[in-house]
Amino acid sequence: MQNPTNFQVYNASAGSGKTFTLVKEYLKIILQSEDIFRFQKILAITFTNKAANEMKERVMKNLHAFSEGKETDMSSKILEETSLDSTTIQERSKKILDAILQNYSAFSITTIDSFTHKIIKNFAHDLGLTLNFEVEMDAVSLLSEAVDVLISKIGTNEELTKLLIDFSLSKIDDDKSWDISRELNDFSRILLNEDDVKHFRSLSEKTIEDFFQLKEKLIKANTQIEMSFKEVGKKALDLIKNNHLQISDFAYAGECPNHFKKLLNFKNLKVDDLKFEGRIDKNFSEDKNLYSAKASAASKSTIDDLYDEFKNLYLQSKTLFENSHPLYVINNLALKSIIPLAVLNNINSELNNLKEENNIRLNAEFNQLISDNIKDQPAPFIYERIGQKFMHYFIDEMQDTSVLQWQNLIPLIDNALAQENSNLLIVGDGKQAIYRWRGGKAEQFINLGSEEENAENPFYISKEIKELATNYRSYSEVINFNNNFFQHTANFLQNDSYKKLFLEGNKQLENAKKGGFVSLSFLEKEGDKEDEKFKYQNKVLEKITALKKEFSLSEICVLVRKKKDGIAVANYLSEKGIDIVSSETLLLKNSSKVNFITDILQIIQHPNDEETRFNVLYFLHHHLKVQLDKHSFLNKLVKNSLPDIFNHLKEYNVSFSLEMFHQLPFYEKIEEIIRGFQLINSSDAYVQFFLDVVLDQQRKGTSIQEFLDFWNDKKKSLSIVAPESSDAVNVMTIHKSKGLEFPVVIFPYDLDIYQQIQPKVWFDELPENFEGFNELLIDYGKSLSYINDKGLQIYEQQREELELDNFNLLYVALTRAVEQLYIITEKRISRAGENTNYYSGIFINYLKEMKLWTDEQLEYSFGGSERVSKNEPRESLVNIQQEFISTPWQQHNIAMLASSSKLWDTEQGKAIDFGNLIHEMMAKIIKRKDVDKVVSLSGQQGEIPKGKLSEIKGMINMIVNHDQLQYYFSDEVSVFNEREIVSIDNQIIIPDRLVFENESVTIIDYKTGKPDKKYHQQVLKYANILKLMNFKVDKKLLVYINDEILVEEIG
Repeated sequence: MQNPTNFQVYNASAGSGKTFTLVKEYLKIILQSEDIFRFQKILAITFTNKAANEMKERVMKNLHAFSEGKETDMSSKILEETSLDSTTIQERSKKILDAILQNYSAFSITTIDSFTHKIIKNFAHDLGLTLNFEVEMDAVSLLSEAVDVLISKIGTNEELTKLLIDFSLSKIDDDKSWDISRELNDFSRILLNEDDVKHFRSLSEKTIEDFFQLKEKLIKANTQIEMSFKEVGKKALDLIKNNHLQISDFAYAGECPNHFKKLLNFKNLKVDDLKFEGRIDKNFSEDKNLYSAKASAASKSTIDDLYDEFKNLYLQSKTLFENSHPLYVINNLALKSIIPLAVLNNINSELNNLKEENNIRLNAEFNQLISDNIKDQPAPFIYERIGQKFMHYFIDEMQDTSVLQWQNLIPLIDNALAQENSNLLIVGDGKQAIYRWRGGKAEQFINLGSEEENAENPFYISKEIKELATNYRSYSEVINFNNNFFQHTANFLQNDSYKKLFLEGNKQLENAKKGGFVSLSFLEKEGDKEDEKFKYQNKVLEKITALKKEFSLSEICVLVRKKKDGIAVANYLSEKGIDIVSSETLLLKNSSKVNFITDILQIIQHPNDEETRFNVLYFLHHHLKVQLDKHSFLNKLVKNSLPDIFNHLKEYNVSFSLEMFHQLPFYEKIEEIIRGFQLINSSDAYVQFFLDVVLDQQRKGTSIQEFLDFWNDKKKSLSIVAPESSDAVNVMTIHKSKGLEFPVVIFPYDLDIYQQIQPKVWFDELPENFEGFNELLIDYGKSLSYINDKGLQIYEQQREELELDNFNLLYVALTRAVEQLYIITEKRISRAGENTNYYSGIFINYLKEMKLWTDEQLEYSFGGSERVSKNEPRESLVNIQQEFISTPWQQHNIAMLASSSKLWDTEQGKAIDFGNLIHEMMAKIIKRKDVDKVVSLSGQQGEIPKGKLSEIKGMINMIVNHDQLQYYFSDEVSVFNEREIVSIDNQIIIPDRLVFENESVTIIDYKTGKPDKKYHQQVLKYANILKLMNFKVDKKLLVYINDEILVEEIG
């Protein structure tokens, strides 16, 4: 049976059953089809992995319930909305469930990022990518590396050095540190924004010189404008001075001369300091007197005589302002941005080089790659490449989908909708769009979800707009407060479509859950600085303490705007004995045992790092319960060598051998530290998660130093996953809470709605004198509105978007609450009234509208504070592993083969040539004094058995002290060991040792066994290539390493 094609858009406010609806519509498609593989024709796209997994799980659980004939809310809805009967649903569910399990890879419920990656992988060859390219999710680390590369070029590239010095000086002018590395790392993140990438492309051909030339030109232009204003101002003030007039002789406290004074100081005026409207303009246009009533008769007469000249100069300044002020403003904005933009352009170039050199691509650039190269391909061709043809599309969280993501999907969806029995279902909520900084654009969904005639619809079929009207999440008091409050906030939105969104989108119907509680607390400014600093945290503690009587801690969530606010709340609550779970407390770096492990790795790798050695001993004094006082313990060991320290610690039952440690694979190295220092007996979540990180890094073939570098880069983000059943207060940011719900929500915050941190915008209506630059990234601010109509439009649009984004944040925060909501904010009110630029002012304004506000009252509430829901004990779904399981590999009864040196004194070992080991050690020896260090380190790392140490050391000493060789191991020569040299015909040679003295070079090559003429050809080849490089070859020596050392010079 063929079904008509349809396009549905669901407006789904918070708690309205969005996921239930998506799953229901998904199940209806697969159950109404006789084809049990219909699920392979459906692509459901969500925003996060968690949402994708939740939708998959719900689909599978429902199919399982249907297959067993169970009646559920979902089955009732499907029976009601389709012509299916229970028997058919049960039979088909069994078959579909089996089909999905056997073809799980075709069960396409995924994130938008995963889908774009799949397309990129299948079009890698067409895009000029290698088939084994890697996806780098951590773009920030790669960007940091690009910044480091750029800074490393200071002093080697004259233009770049000048640019970075200019940038550094501009930071000093702004009262910021001259150390630019952190500044570069922070502001270069704009290069990762999808919306900005296309703009930087247009700048990629610009050189540093282009930027400097533009800067010089704009400085000259603005200097000329300043001189023109100064000239007019000087003429007017000279008239006053030469005619012996005083400022006080002029009306309105010298308004006229003060106008001309400003012209002298034009360069330092604010953008709106100079005005040509109002009283002064009116007085000149109406030819009113310029003198004050108190002026003398002579002064009045003189001013009257000079009136025409003053008026003429005023009109000159007005004309000059109208003609040149917009240009002056854009020039100034550009001058502030030229140097930073040039720096960004060069960081972008280094970033692209790193990507090419390392064969990696950033996840963030996939959408642009598809838009540039694949989007316009025929849809059937794209489907053929990805191996699936989709007829049904489900898009969740459409308000967070970026413009590029949506534009890339349109051709595929359009192709599907051109056929029968296909559909598109989009779900979203413009009020929950809080990811504009990540490319999300609420306006896309607002237009799609609108029924107005000019509303967006990129497809040929008409769309059906549906509302999910009921809030199934919250209790009635929370629903009604949010409905009324957010309809009130519509009054503070300037954009009509945003206003309509909040007026019509906050009429949610109640569910069966009646009651609930909403509290509004206003905090006054504290006289004591310490009390002021902690007043929000203290109020949160007060609320939690009261709530503990009826709610468990795990039912409470504190929502904050920024991560630093969360850290402040979490630390305060922890200090007061409240168990908390937050992203900060879950970080691996908060574990003293994890830090000890990384410290041990650090001192093994860098034995002279005294600070880390001190940290290790400090930890061990407490951990090993050392009876000796701390000072004496530290003083006794801190200056000792590592082997001596580990040897001394044996008396505290520490069993750790450096020699054994160096022989182990990386993962077992870490386990050896844990066992040797008896770090844990029972399971420790932080150490277990740390071991997972170690295992993941070992798969990449990491060394100790590489792991330490990785740890230093990532330790601020690596964390454990806490079980949801743990009884602790959740502290999280609003962004992380999206999609979640909590019985009790506390929101302690006040926000300036219009505040932004160094906002920037791209401006593309530049004057013709901008040296071929079509657009520039400039500071966002009121100055934009003084340039032209485009500037005014950008200024107003960004201001409107800022209003929407910040009201959306507030909406997401307040709609997470199920039963009780506590809002804690500032009492920000003066004689002039509340400041509605802040959340607190909006709340006060709402209470005034409700006729509830009084200046003396600080606490307001709606509903009853008693718990309505049943307080059912939560069953832990988590299995706690009590024991830490770790077994040394020696107890695994597995025979392992290692390097040849470890097989000496065995039958196999006798057949292995030890020449490779000698070669390896000689490659590390530059001077004679290096012998002891190299041999000792090789011994520690297990490359030489203990019994062979003295034998090997003796042999190497015979080489470096040989009569014919000792000079080549002295301090008087320059040495290069095992360096690759590429010949003219692209052959690569690697001589064992090249010794340089002035312009001559001596070639030394090591061999084992008997002397042989065949080795001569190799050394002569080295010599010929070096001669072609204009080196004079002094000697060519073959060193035969056997029981005795034989040196053969080749003629």
